[in-house]
Amino acid sequence: MSHRFLIAMTTVGLLTACAPRPSPVPAATSIVNPVESKPSCPGAGPGLSQVYWGDLHVHTAYSLGAFGYGTLATPKEAFRFAKGEKLKLMHDEFQLDRPLDFLAVTDHAEWFDVMYTCTDPMMSTHPYCVKLRQNSSPETGGTIFRDFVNPTITEAKPARADICAENPDQCDTSRASQWLRVQDQANDANDPCAFTAFIGFEWSATPSYSHTHRNVIFENDKVTPTAIDYIRFPQVAQLWEQLDAGCRATDGCDAITLPHNNNFGDGQSFDVETESDRTLMLRTRYERLMEIVQEKGASECLAPFGERQGTNTDCAFEQYIVSRSRPKDLSDFTQDEWERMRGSYARGLLGRGLAAYDASGNRQQNPLQLGFVGSTDSHTGLGGYVEEDQWQGSVFGMGNLERTMSRLGFNPGGLVAIWAPENTRESLFSALKRREVYATSGPRITVRFDAIEGGGKIACEKSGIMSAAEGATPMGGTLPGGVGAPQFRIHAAADKHSLSKIEIVRGTFSGGATKEDVVTVWQPIQSATQVCTVWADNDFNASTPTFWYARILEEPTPRWSSFKCKEAGRCDEFPGADQMIQERAWASPIWYLPPTQ
Repeated sequence: MSHRFLIAMTTVGLLTACAPRPSPVPAATSIVNPVESKPSCPGAGPGLSQVYWGDLHVHTAYSLGAFGYGTLATPKEAFRFAKGEKLKLMHDEFQLDRPLDFLAVTDHAEWFDVMYTCTDPMMSTHPYCVKLRQNSSPETGGTIFRDFVNPTITEAKPARADICAENPDQCDTSRASQWLRVQDQANDANDPCAFTAFIGFEWSATPSYSHTHRNVIFENDKVTPTAIDYIRFPQVAQLWEQLDAGCRATDGCDAITLPHNNNFGDGQSFDVETESDRTLMLRTRYERLMEIVQEKGASECLAPFGERQGTNTDCAFEQYIVSRSRPKDLSDFTQDEWERMRGSYARGLLGRGLAAYDASGNRQQNPLQLGFVGSTDSHTGLGGYVEEDQWQGSVFGMGNLERTMSRLGFNPGGLVAIWAPENTRESLFSALKRREVYATSGPRITVRFDAIEGGGKIACEKSGIMSAAEGATPMGGTLPGGVGAPQFRIHAAADKHSLSKIEIVRGTFSGGATKEDVVTVWQPIQSATQVCTVWADNDFNASTPTFWYARILEEPTPRWSSFKCKEAGRCDEFPGADQMIQERAWASPIWYLPPTQ
């Protein structure tokens, strides 16, 4: 037995209790708006909020794809790293310059049984497990994907691992035990008022290699009896049905699902035009947010079909397009294929949501009213490790320049910013539910984005303090009125680099079509680190469903790949590595939804 597996075995004790199976699915229930509880942390007060920084998408050794490349960090160690402690990985030691305020470890539920059986703590001697352990390293991790990951989740019908097909009862027990370990480590790490550790997992649907994954984040320690996996529940509607059955408000349980890597999804899993009323209701209840940036690329938008090969479009930031159906040059896509992909990026989804609302009649339902978060999708346990000049590459190539540069499209990922009264599970989760959150590509740019309906006035704070405007609709909200042009306030404070531009992205649905506009509302005369500006939408039409979101850009700075190739003196060997980027923040949208007929 190698020393690294002995280390893994001593990290967490053995738990063998088996969770009960979920009860039958009940009838549909109404959506309850979250109510902020009375603040209990020192310095917190009613109506006051501040921004908290975190990561809602991190994998550890409990994920097969992470362990397969040599990751040994447990959830316990990932939480400690997020709090500011050092973590040794791949023969190097890592530490955050600035600790996080919150973290969710979201290991893949599909392999909870396998990872518990084959590694810590059972260490089965079954040949399947022996092969898994022997091939888990940075050099041979590709073997794990080929022989262990892909056969279970990428085929037309997902299948249990060979070892679990042989002994399903043992794997059921292992799955339940792993789920309990995940909960225990998050609960142990949770420190109200100082650090929030969310319980979560990833549902990893990958039919025919198209990623339609969701992270599931729970409000507190009340969770589903089982971690819901794609192998047993292969449709996204089944995920929501299982949450509805096993996470009841009457038991103090609540959850959200976060779609991510829409740039890998081939436009799938957002079929709101054809879904049943029940599925639309469940989608609206659980899918409040989407991940707009992570290490596998950004999912804000795609350029129109005729501009798809352009490099200077407003959608070009960290663009990493992966289509398993046509994995060729961008010129190889048909217009129908391209438009289908565009429709599941953030901007496309927001437009489809307006269309669905317009068609909903007296239901008055927008099933794609999605706010924005960023995260890392780190498979190393290094949540929030997003500095361009420090990042060592993804788990696929960390520690090796050639392997790292072979995935030049990857990036360090982003962060989630939450406006909330205090740093507790309940307070942060309530803000996630109401979408008073935003995403950044890594920098801690502070952003307020709010609006006043027509006839009102909104002003910038002379003191520079970013308090919420009285009577305003914050980011993630819906304007209540619609008489006259709404006014929007964007207040942004730079992190380490000056701000370069503030834009409003607007989408409207009229005449059976969605129209998008990008409006520059501020550009500096000279370098600026704090900006507040007010913009009125004088083209507003009170009969037209509309969304607006703010995008704040920094001055150009070197990309991680530029730092890496220059450090090695080898930029000529890696075309495209030496480049500049403009880091940014995306504020969650504000909507106007007129009454439907």
